[in-house]
This record gives sequence, structure tokens and C-alpha cells, in this order.
Amino acid sequence: MSKKALGRTLPMMGLPVAVIGAKVQGRPNFCTIAWVTMIDDEPPKMAVVMGKERRTKDGILENRTFSINLPDVGAAAAADHCGLVSGYKEDKSNVFDVFFGKTLTAPMARECPVNIELTLDEIIEREGTDIVIGEVEEVYVDENRMTAGQPDIDKLQLLMYLSSGALYFTKGKTVAEAFKVGKDFRPR
Repeated sequence: MSKKALGRTLPMMGLPVAVIGAKVQGRPNFCTIAWVTMIDDEPPKMAVVMGKERRTKDGILENRTFSINLPDVGAAAAADHCGLVSGYKEDKSNVFDVFFGKTLTAPMARECPVNIELTLDEIIEREGTDIVIGEVEEVYVDENRMTAGQPDIDKLQLLMYLSSGALYFTKGKTVAEAFKVGKDFRPR
């Protein structure tokens, strides 16, 4: 099979859509990003990569808390809006039905089936972006999106982003179980 070189660029990847929430001067604000990842599991930490000038980041610095909200297909338009409109130009406090958890300062979107509440650990400044790392304080999941006490990926229908195609999509067919499908694999 031949390969085509595409040059020095970011590859096409399916990334989770995340709506980041922070309280800015007493009001909830949200911005949408797709560069989010887990960093560690004990203690649980996550990171988001944000542009330099983000009103939501101002709130993260102000309160040292933030949320990562994972929207489903029904919240696609609201999530997209939060990525298109700057919090410096528009008040986004009414985009979602907001609730607060343990920290009392990390606004979360009730419309998103998964909400992660974090306290700021550190911000790593890069040339064009900042990596915001937070420690997970609590994870909230809609009860009707769970099976046998665990989040159910088929019920969650989380929104994903195709990086080079600028398309939103959601989970398709399950291919195999991780940490099981490779047990009997033997290289040729």
C-alpha cells in the first residue's frame, strides 16, 4: 500500500468536543475547544489547550476553577456558538442552564450529559496557545445515560470533531473491546 505525504501539518483526527466553563467577574462564560486530554489518573488531571486571549481563561485565573462539559448531538448548535462568539464581545451566561458543584465557581452546562469540575493546577504557556491543567474534583453524568451504574457510550452520543474536515460527528459502530482485542494477536 502506498502512502501520500501531506507535509508538515496536523493530521486528521477525531477529537472530543468540549465546552469549557469558568466564572468571569461573577458570570458564567463558556468556550468550545477540541484539544482536551487526560493527563494523569492519580490524582485525576485533565488538560485543555486554549488560545492566548480567551475570556474563559480569564475566569479560570480569577477563580482557579473550571469545567469541561461534553456535549451530545442535541447541544451541537449551542457548543458551536460558544466557539464562534468571543466572551469579550458577547455575554454567553445564558447559553446553557448552568449548575455548580463542589467548587461553587466552575459553571457547568446541564444540557451536556457529562460535566467535569476541576481546580486549576497550572498553566503552561506556549508561543500560540496555553495548556491549562486541572485536577478533577468531581465528574457528573446524566443518570439516564448510564447502564448498570456506568456511563453508556451509546446513550451518551457525545459530540466529536473531525479536525481537518471541520465536521461534527458522534460514535459509530463499536469495533472491539480495548485491552481485550489484542490479547491473542501475533505479528506476522
